Amino acid sequence: MKKYAVLFLLLSGCVIIESVSEVTVNKDFPHNEVQKIAIIMFETPIEDKGNTKHNSKSAIGPNAGVILAGITASELIKWGKYVVVDRKEMEEDLKLKNLREEDFLQTENYLSLGKSLGVDAVVVGKVEDFGFSYKSLPSGLVLSLVTKVTFTARCIDITTNETVWAVNIKGTSKKDDERVLASELITKAIETLKTKLK
Repeated sequence: MKKYAVLFLLLSGCVIIESVSEVTVNKDFPHNEVQKIAIIMFETPIEDKGNTKHNSKSAIGPNAGVILAGITASELIKWGKYVVVDRKEMEEDLKLKNLREEDFLQTENYLSLGKSLGVDAVVVGKVEDFGFSYKSLPSGLVLSLVTKVTFTARCIDITTNETVWAVNIKGTSKKDDERVLASELITKAIETLKTKLK
């Protein structure tokens, strides 16, 4: 049993961050027409992410979509290219109009949402992983406790429904929690986006 404990400690002591970010830009789109944007709560899967076949589990927290949308909004505000609608004000505005972000995600009716918010484009996303992931062996030993963040975000023009730009982000860390990891990954992706839009 001691050797398994040592193995676990050795594995958990390694600090490895793996990340893959893909940033695509619609080169045919007139990017100067998008000046004001709103970041909509990112969609999260409803089904259980557990995979009993390999005894591996990963979790997505209930607020993953809101957290990732918030981090993305913060990074886009820092960039200064767009006027980004404040998320709290947007939520209050939608509530007054008896509208919910979730309804727009399901219908993909971005024109009516954009008009209600007075924006040129909306950023929507889809979360695959946001939290800890682990694998348990038949002996009961837990291996590879890592933080995983995987999601996509797309900036969509409300008039044409065209994708202005998109980012696909995937990363793992044995050191950081999901918020810290997500922040690092989003910052890098926005830096790449800045370069591509110059």
